[in-house]
Amino acid sequence: MSTPTTLTDVWREPSRGTFANPAVVALPGIEQLRTFLSGRSPLAPIARLVGRRLVDVGDGTATYTMPVTDWILGPTGRVHTGMLVLLADAPLLSAALTTLPPYTLCTTAELSMTFLGEPPAGGALLRARARLIHADSRTALCEAFVEDDAGRLCAHSTSRCTIKGPLRGLGGDDDAAFDPEPAAEESDPTPDPPLRPARGEVIGAEVRARHTGLELLAAQVAGDLPLPPIHHLTGIRPVAVEHGRAVFALPAGDWLRNEFGNIFGGAIGLLAKSAVAGAVQTIAPAGTSYRALDVKVNYLVPVIADGRDLVATGAVVHSGRRLAIATAEVVNGDGERVAIATGTTMLGSSRAAGAG
Repeated sequence: MSTPTTLTDVWREPSRGTFANPAVVALPGIEQLRTFLSGRSPLAPIARLVGRRLVDVGDGTATYTMPVTDWILGPTGRVHTGMLVLLADAPLLSAALTTLPPYTLCTTAELSMTFLGEPPAGGALLRARARLIHADSRTALCEAFVEDDAGRLCAHSTSRCTIKGPLRGLGGDDDAAFDPEPAAEESDPTPDPPLRPARGEVIGAEVRARHTGLELLAAQVAGDLPLPPIHHLTGIRPVAVEHGRAVFALPAGDWLRNEFGNIFGGAIGLLAKSAVAGAVQTIAPAGTSYRALDVKVNYLVPVIADGRDLVATGAVVHSGRRLAIATAEVVNGDGERVAIATGTTMLGSSRAAGAG
């Protein structure tokens, strides 16, 4: 196996990180999370990929952080707003998990986000604080606030989680006595991706001023314009565009796996958000800027890491003078629908703020 270098797209490298011992489900939900907080359960690949960390957990609350590195920049050089979805999914789910008894699982069924401010680029830290609003035996409702280092609010999010349990026998015969040892540290020849120089290029304002949104995306599909750093980190990319429609792909590789081995729902949200925004971009005249206002993602089935592309097809369903609404459908390598999304984008002049 070759040694990873900074010249290799990260998503093509062997992934780092591993998964929790299945027997951890024998613990109450809050104690499960504390094994990750204390290092007794290992960091998952998605955590190693983007630098996401659990930093606090309480009864009905959870907080995660993520560094704002150049790796998560979109085509305009701004933080890709889909990365806020990726970050928020973890504390939203965790806030619900803190209240659950042993042998009880929860999964994200729906996540909605309103974008409120642009995160600063250049190594700042994003913080997502979530709290439980309501829970019964079948569902849980949580909300999260995503803030930058200065405490400025970047996004507000809510999620609905599905609760499943009790599910006995998930961890073997000795579940009741489970007490994980500290996770073994991995020895790697290079730093984790967030600590490396980013690859990729952004599209300059002068180029954006001369070309329509459709022309810009079509040039990226054809390889005539560079892909941004977030592509070189995750593999996300546009693969087909036409007026009012954009198709994006994201490899369902091992780097995107969560603490229990499936593709992390926040990564699917990143893909869906990209297709929604891309569809709106295809109808924009030259010099137009875009600002994401909101997105809602419904998760339909779990996604396994089979290495094949997840494909999101976005389509504009309404276009006004300032606002456009688009939907997206995400399918796995078998063509099975795994998520659907709706998002609103504000269109502005070349002097207005843009968004990834």
